[in-house]
Amino acid sequence: METIAFTLAYIVPASFAAIGCSWIGASAMKAAGRNPEKINDLRTMMIIDALAIIGFVAAIVGKVM
Repeated sequence: METIAFTLAYIVPASFAAIGCSWIGASAMKAAGRNPEKINDLRTMMIIDALAIIGFVAAIVGKVM
């Protein structure tokens, strides 16, 4: 039972982080299509947001362990 709880505690935040990162990527591509000259700014913001989401998941998993 403990293994199932640990697995769920890891899978749920990781799956939502993957959804969040894909949402950020899709939004960045839409913005790049509307405003191509801002692609470098968009790329930087996309990387920072994705790292923030991944860091949040790492904090949750670290707290569970």
